[in-house]
Amino acid sequence: MIFRLLIFSVLSAITTNISLSQIDIEILQFKTIDKTSFIDVIIDIPGELCNYQKAEQDWLSTTKITVIAESKGDVKAFKKTSLLSPLFKDSSEAINTNQIHLERLTLPPSEYQISLNIEAKTEHSFTRGVKVHHSGAPEVSDILLVEAFAKSEESKGSKFFRSGFEMIPVVGKEIPLEATQFKFYTELYNINEVVGEDSLFLLVFGFTDSNGILDPNFTRYKRLNAKGVTPVFEVLPVSPATPPSTNGSILVQARTRDGNLIAEKYVPISRNIISGYNNEVSFAREITDRFELYRHLEDHLPLASPSQQHTIGRTLKEVHDITVLQGFLEQFWIKRNPLDPEKAWREYCGEIALVDTTFGGCRSGHGADTDMGYVYLKYGKPNTVVKRHHDTDYYPYEIWHYHHTNGFTNRRFLFFAPHVVTECMEILQSDMPGEIQNEDWIQMLRSRENRTQVINSQLNRMNPRDTYSREEPEDLYYNPR
Repeated sequence: MIFRLLIFSVLSAITTNISLSQIDIEILQFKTIDKTSFIDVIIDIPGELCNYQKAEQDWLSTTKITVIAESKGDVKAFKKTSLLSPLFKDSSEAINTNQIHLERLTLPPSEYQISLNIEAKTEHSFTRGVKVHHSGAPEVSDILLVEAFAKSEESKGSKFFRSGFEMIPVVGKEIPLEATQFKFYTELYNINEVVGEDSLFLLVFGFTDSNGILDPNFTRYKRLNAKGVTPVFEVLPVSPATPPSTNGSILVQARTRDGNLIAEKYVPISRNIISGYNNEVSFAREITDRFELYRHLEDHLPLASPSQQHTIGRTLKEVHDITVLQGFLEQFWIKRNPLDPEKAWREYCGEIALVDTTFGGCRSGHGADTDMGYVYLKYGKPNTVVKRHHDTDYYPYEIWHYHHTNGFTNRRFLFFAPHVVTECMEILQSDMPGEIQNEDWIQMLRSRENRTQVINSQLNRMNPRDTYSREEPEDLYYNPR
């Protein structure tokens, strides 16, 4: 309904957050009113990792997801789903839109191994041990972070409907630096067995400091009526200092009217770019000048996800604490290459130096700011390059051809110099999803005098050209040498 760009289904498990090459997964445990345990496995798949194909006029991806719960060598639950994306008219919108998927498994108390396999553009797998406990005592469920919500009178089949709200979940327990609110959902069980059905009890929730003490300015109190399952959907304010960058947590407590503790849950909370250093990863400390480090982060925009691009381009631009920038750089490479982030970073630094030298002449030496440098850093060195800079009836142009790159095969980029400055060419046409596509590109390349008329031309939109013509640029583009 309100989540046009998100796809939903369901699975479940205990509080765990894993990262699979930028695919984020969290496993949470809840109970039903009759005390049946179930686990929710929430999967956040970046659009750039989905295998999009063009179906007539739209872009569509299919991701196969398999979840297996085993106990003592026996399969106790099994779900297999083909996750279809929404239809996108624009390929750039498709690859910049994450897909959220949820699988729910009902599991009796026992110890389980949860196996998850995701077949997207490439294949990802993970396993995790989960223990579903016997419990009739009062308790607080796992805590689900919420990105957005809207009131709804009924679920209409959505697995993300909880207690009168449709929710878009956040996978993990990281709060972005730019966040001003912390929205969460949790459930309290069996509080009525202590204070009586519908009797009042005190709900306490807030952020703690590194010593586990509630911050009074970020703590809230509410009186609720006790049920077998009492849903809690609340919002807390967030400041740059609260919760703290390390060792902070969200604390939820149920207390009697006299203040006696009934049940509580501590969940660690981190700030995703102020998370401190990994003691074994410290390469970012080599850059000690704040301006130089921010410029270096801008050189990472070709590799960054849309959310990372937003963080670099807007949030970090205003951050003056160099340790925040250093922490972001290290986490960026830890996420991309957890086995050896420093090696991957140094290799990329070599690529930055190369594009600065090769393409940076018209951008104050910064190759990543050029279209050619951006493409080189994002997709790698092309397999073939055709250059037509002189003695041509067209604007100076180059055609780059990739056999395989970023999960795609046989992709092309055509750059041209509309201002006849060949060291700073612009992308005119590409068949790579998410990049610039111009159906009138051959007319735009041909005309040096009446470009506006060419750009507004409807000729090629009404009559698409064959993949081979007598014009040399088309021949070279569709039939790379």
